[in-house]
Amino acid sequence: MKTLKLLQALLIAGLLSFSSLELIAFTTKPKSVAKLNYVFTNYVNARNKEIIKLYDDFSYEFLFFEFHNKKPRVKREKGTYILKKQKLVLKNSSKTQPKEHSERFIIKENEGLFACNRFGKIDRSSQSSYIDNKDKKFWQATYKDSVFGEITNDRKATRKIVEVKPLYVPVINQPVVSSNEDDKNEADRRDLTLISRDSLKKLKAIIIVGPVEEDTKEFIEEQKVTALYLKSLGVQVFEFYHPNAKWADIAKASVGANILVYAGHGSVSVFCVTNQIVESEKIISDLKLHKNALVILNHACESAGASAADMKEITQIEALRRVGDYAKTFVSTNGGAYYANNYDYSVVPFLESFFKRQNIKTIYTKAASEWTKIEVFKKYKYDSNFDIGIASKEASDDYYICTITENGKSRTKKIKAFKSYEVAYVGKPNYTVNDLFK
Repeated sequence: MKTLKLLQALLIAGLLSFSSLELIAFTTKPKSVAKLNYVFTNYVNARNKEIIKLYDDFSYEFLFFEFHNKKPRVKREKGTYILKKQKLVLKNSSKTQPKEHSERFIIKENEGLFACNRFGKIDRSSQSSYIDNKDKKFWQATYKDSVFGEITNDRKATRKIVEVKPLYVPVINQPVVSSNEDDKNEADRRDLTLISRDSLKKLKAIIIVGPVEEDTKEFIEEQKVTALYLKSLGVQVFEFYHPNAKWADIAKASVGANILVYAGHGSVSVFCVTNQIVESEKIISDLKLHKNALVILNHACESAGASAADMKEITQIEALRRVGDYAKTFVSTNGGAYYANNYDYSVVPFLESFFKRQNIKTIYTKAASEWTKIEVFKKYKYDSNFDIGIASKEASDDYYICTITENGKSRTKKIKAFKSYEVAYVGKPNYTVNDLFK
């Protein structure tokens, strides 16, 4: 009897357990993977981007792309959101806020996301507008960013940069110097391109960085690397960094300079230095560069063709005009060559090839082919002994928000990324470092 009751008890327990499991199986739904509904982007510039991602489970990611100590990084904020009609409210669940921003927005169809106050009034400041970006790359596992490298879209990933785009870090090599004649001959046999240190000591370089708002510090750090490289070769280097980039001092130091490097704001034939805009006529009259001097411009608007003020794609003719007119200021006063490159840390790679006696056309062709497409090689209209070359970067699927101020009133404009001209040169095709000593 006891045995029978025990079997019955076990049977009932088993049935109950089965029922419980069955109940769990049919009432518990597996968690679905959250799907990405919206992506809003604000590309302040190539090195500063903001992306807001809204998922269908009412969670969000707020990504801040930036450079810190010359290294790319992505800061992330996550949380939940409320979307009611066209009003969006973000609720940060992170312990910190990577960057101060509005928590309230208005979504406008076909326009984007606009920061607003608690009453729904839109704040149309330059940092408060985001494009509704439907680029398919954000729905892929990863995508390539031209500045930050390979980016993952996995929302669980705290580190968004999968593979950093290679950033050129110059390796500074000292020319071989020895008092032993046999050692010198052996060095010459190893590398016939080396120039003696005694010769390099005769060269003089000027490096200028003008005020560029939030980019000033980065531009200075970049050109200090250029200065360090030149000094390692034995070249005399005079550095003028904002707020100490004063034109009178620059003009005085320019006497006999073989190399001039400028980074900063630009417009055709213009230098923007501390407290002064120096136009072509004054550059020509004040600078006393050595004959055949090399002039390098880095990041200066219009120097390679492109300008930050461009709202649409310029023509090839316009790009040639800008580069040609910018270069005229220098080549018309016995300058030997003009080189413009808008990419980060592009000056030292140029100089490394230059000091190995490569001619400027070869160096330009290599540099321009890496990130851009060479469009033109032709005779320079102001001097048929010179060539002019320009290279362009193709348009992408990115969109930008630009703020336009007219009559004291600001408005935002959505602009699709267009083709831009980023690398250029004007000079004799066979111009080399040897010309600096002529």
